Amino acid sequence: MDDQDAATVTESERRETPPEWGDATWTDLADAGLGVVPGGSRGADSNRAADERATRPLGSRVLALLPVGAVEAHGPHLPLVTDVVIARAAAAAALPGLRSLGFHPLLLPPLAYTAAPFAAGFPGTISVRPATFTALLADVAASLEGQGVAALVVVNAHLDPAHLAAIGDGVRAHATRVAGPAHADGSPKPAPGAPPAGDGAMPVVHPDITERRWASRLTDEFRSGACHAGRYETSVVMAAAPELVRDAARQGLAANPASLSRAIRDGAATFEDAGVSDAYCGDPAAATREEGENTVAALAAIVVDAVVERLGAAREGTR
Repeated sequence: MDDQDAATVTESERRETPPEWGDATWTDLADAGLGVVPGGSRGADSNRAADERATRPLGSRVLALLPVGAVEAHGPHLPLVTDVVIARAAAAAALPGLRSLGFHPLLLPPLAYTAAPFAAGFPGTISVRPATFTALLADVAASLEGQGVAALVVVNAHLDPAHLAAIGDGVRAHATRVAGPAHADGSPKPAPGAPPAGDGAMPVVHPDITERRWASRLTDEFRSGACHAGRYETSVVMAAAPELVRDAARQGLAANPASLSRAIRDGAATFEDAGVSDAYCGDPAAATREEGENTVAALAAIVVDAVVERLGAAREGTR
């Protein structure tokens, strides 16, 4: 390869959109088909580039993957951002599978602040009102839709019931364009300038891994419900961010068979109510990096399958 070819390759590589939304420039995302370049002078080629981008189908293959977690206690051995680590690892692992289907997936910066009332009694946990998260999710979806993103994919690893309900409310708020107080009869008011409720809203895909069809593809401990900072989650963090695991503490922890899912059905509202007094249940001492890698692969496959189920494969000839 001569110097000219090397320069060409370097320029081509430079123009590729980074897989992470936050690492991209606005011009990277415009080149990926998102939005319309605003007017104004931005150099000799600005108007020509704007004309070229304006003729493209806007973002028809771009998927925005949003990792969602919480800042909450995860035993004495895992970081407060454990759910964010897990969600981000699963979303990143799903990128190749989505590309193979013809999509252009991009990884958004994670959302880490949400309702976490179960762990609110432990130092470090930051819990916000469910309505706060619902409004933020709906606003993020609306902003992405306005730029031409094909779909928002919520990759969630935080399973507090209040948070799961907030995700569902956010998805419905986006689909119905809820943006303010209701009419006198209780019906929602649409956002100013928005299309009628339910009329072609950008899809929001959220594979809820607490649903049996998805949970059946995960580990025995996960399905037992005794999986908060236990073998299931600890294994994933060991695979995705091993430097964050306090391994000496992990190895000394006794197994705690308390099932959060069972406790929730019985009316528990906090970890303490559920018998999770040290903010962990399950068997973190049995965690392995290999199991974590397998779990990340399983979570990624769930994301890909959920996208296919909702969207199918990307159409040929679209961006």
